[in-house]
Amino acid sequence: MTEEQRSDDLPDHVLHMGRFLDTAQAWPETNWFGRAMTLLGFGAFRVERFPFEDTFENELAAAVTLARCYRQLQASWVVTSHGFHAEARNLLRAVYESAGLARVLAKDPKLADQWLRDGKWFPDVRVRQWLSDVRRDSAEEVEKYRHFYTEASAWAHPTAESCMVQISVEEDHFHLDPHIKFDETVCKETVALLASTSLFACFAFRNAVVDERAIDPAWRKDLYELAREMSNEPMPHLERDWGAEQVHYDAVMANLRDRRYLKGQLRTHPRAYSNLKPRESD
Repeated sequence: MTEEQRSDDLPDHVLHMGRFLDTAQAWPETNWFGRAMTLLGFGAFRVERFPFEDTFENELAAAVTLARCYRQLQASWVVTSHGFHAEARNLLRAVYESAGLARVLAKDPKLADQWLRDGKWFPDVRVRQWLSDVRRDSAEEVEKYRHFYTEASAWAHPTAESCMVQISVEEDHFHLDPHIKFDETVCKETVALLASTSLFACFAFRNAVVDERAIDPAWRKDLYELAREMSNEPMPHLERDWGAEQVHYDAVMANLRDRRYLKGQLRTHPRAYSNLKPRESD
């Protein structure tokens, strides 16, 4: 059997994957996506064990939603490589929701507890309301967040925009083609979307922690350099004295105690239950 005959036996989406992987490795967008995923993987799976007695609701909720958005980004890459570009955009909306929710649940234990117990989906409008009412983001920032969600939703739902990509316009008719054909321009645009969404997820992780200075400065420096490179903007608000940041981080790490000491520390707090109950109740 010749090579050409073997290729003819393969599904068109598998053939697409071969051409995609050969071509995409040279794109800067592919490099950006890989770097962002490395950063996000560090953040999403930095902690792997969550002891029952020492884990707080917001900690667990943020961890699982960040892990989910990482898996969704991996799935988006696989789907894109096979030529399912509209479906990849559908997944990217889910990434956006997971990452955006993670930073909210991390900062709001009460909301995280409700999310865990109810097992229900929190509409994105609820996340935006939290950003406005609790975090006090500006109306402009919240509007940018909403606009991205609206654009992503246009592809996640069966709108004309998301459905019409399955046809081509011929001289006197529309042609509905069942085959998947490699289009370098479309592939590159989709990978760029994957890269930008993974970058958003990295910043969501940064905003989910108690303070950005609690994150290794090397991680933040790599993230900020990637953001500048992708945007081609100076982004002065991301400038830091990295020497001072490292000194601060090292001091924090030196003072950090293992979570095993948590219960003991809580028992000594003046408002801990053991210090509030009457002596005769023992």
